[in-house]
Amino acid sequence: MSTLLATDPLAAPLRPERVNYATGVLLQAEDFQDEQTYHRGRLAMALRHIAGFGTIAGLRVRAPEAGDNDLELRIEPGVALDRYGRLIELGEPYCIRLAHWFAAQETGKLRTAVHRAPNIGFPVAVVADVFLSAKDCARGMTPSVASGPFDALDALVPARLAEEPQLVLVLRAETDPIPSPTNHWPDAAASRDDKLNAVLGSWDTGLTGAGDEELDPLAEQVAGTDLSAVLLARVAIPVQLAADAPSSVRPAIDAARPSVDNRVRPFIFLPGKWSGRAPPPGRSSNLERN
Repeated sequence: MSTLLATDPLAAPLRPERVNYATGVLLQAEDFQDEQTYHRGRLAMALRHIAGFGTIAGLRVRAPEAGDNDLELRIEPGVALDRYGRLIELGEPYCIRLAHWFAAQETGKLRTAVHRAPNIGFPVAVVADVFLSAKDCARGMTPSVASGPFDALDALVPARLAEEPQLVLVLRAETDPIPSPTNHWPDAAASRDDKLNAVLGSWDTGLTGAGDEELDPLAEQVAGTDLSAVLLARVAIPVQLAADAPSSVRPAIDAARPSVDNRVRPFIFLPGKWSGRAPPPGRSSNLERN
């Protein structure tokens, strides 16, 4: 069983210091960890300042099929950059069973996420956003020399750290309109001066946070959630709930099919990037709300 580890070193301010190797120098575990962190950190810095954050390829979120009682939300394989510049890869399809997730939510929290027409496409719906983040998981526990103020003959440490994707649904409790991601970059048709100003002012625009600070919250992120996560889609689950229903009344899932809006997410699209395959004939691209 995998366990989530403590905060990734990339989440803390990093100094660009490399390990200096020399003959006869004693190396410890911290030296090798620092070596990994240095190379990972420099790559992450380059990626986040060149490309920003968001979806690079794939990660299409598909609405449940008609007649699916579990309301299975399907996330296709793909890759994204989080706000630290870490690559997050889904190597296989993931699913979230909306009916099971809905049943596990507290009534009070569901009621705060109830929204009404015309902004959601349904008379009444519970709105939640799909976020993707990166987590390190311990794998392959192996014997180790004990560390710390104690002795142990059975100390164990993970032999590998798996970089795992984590998908969560976050209820949107805001009053209408629900915030969407801000486009921090000028349009392709913008003037040269606008583009230059975007580059010159992009060191600390809320995209990555200042060098000695934590990440700044973005418009689409909810307090108490992972600020490094990237938004994938907005889901509206139609429910039945009278406008004058007491706050103790729990919304009931309606028979209508939930909708998925893939357009709200931040995309990474570089000039000249290969655009991939077109969808099969007769199949919706699913970029539009469905």
